[in-house]
Amino acid sequence: MLLTPTRVTLHWLQVGHCRHPEWITLRGGRWGAAKFPSLSALIMHPSHGPILYDTGYADHFEKETRAFPYKLYRLTTPAALPAEERLGAQLAQRGVALDTIARVFISHLHADHVAGLRDLPRARFTALRDDVAGNLGRSGMDAVRRGFLPGLLPPDFRARLDFADDLPVVDLGARWAPFARGYDLLGDRSLIGIPLPGHSPAQLGILLWTEDGPVLLAADACWSTRAWQECRLPSVLARPLFHDWGQYRRTLAGLHELGTRSPQLRILPSHCETAWASFQRPLHA
Repeated sequence: MLLTPTRVTLHWLQVGHCRHPEWITLRGGRWGAAKFPSLSALIMHPSHGPILYDTGYADHFEKETRAFPYKLYRLTTPAALPAEERLGAQLAQRGVALDTIARVFISHLHADHVAGLRDLPRARFTALRDDVAGNLGRSGMDAVRRGFLPGLLPPDFRARLDFADDLPVVDLGARWAPFARGYDLLGDRSLIGIPLPGHSPAQLGILLWTEDGPVLLAADACWSTRAWQECRLPSVLARPLFHDWGQYRRTLAGLHELGTRSPQLRILPSHCETAWASFQRPLHA
């Protein structure tokens, strides 16, 4: 049972974006192309300092997708990274330097979530073991099909990697059902790692508390607020992009159940422009 968790300050950053027809990501969505931000969370912890959840895009993405077959990733997911959206620029605005980030929690290893890892020379990385095992060692078309670009990872990635699965397990209790257990990511229950399987071999969400209430960083467990609110799946054409479609359906249904029952909980998908815009307006404003 969670008791008075440490509160943190959350900055939800848009680090590049891409464009897709909305109907592919949401059944019944618009036929026209919609903007999908690539979001990264800067978490300011009172004891541990600045922490990142994912990194969004970086210049490394363009470099790694110049040649075939990795170029196919960029052609199917055209990305943009304006100067003002670069991670380093946004961190600097908040008084944080790239080389002061000591920890990055990785939701999963898809390129739009890890493209900036090489820019964080002092950071250690935390991910779920099955996601790492399901991607490392893959290359070429085998990697592209999984949204993984091996060249984005630092050469010493394995040496700097810790597994969330090895951390103490937290019983979440009835309040957070159907999500029953999580991982105490920092040892003070301020950040609880929540497995959100289906989109990738394993996906790490984070439950945390701000002054405005609880937040669930949901990564790609859904691609929009509308998706979890209406329990609406992507188009069947997107199905090959998912590691386990059945698990994804169950995770999405779980978010719908939890979010409907707990209106005070903010569920933040990593590619939802509506969620990003709403988060810029605090609940107490």
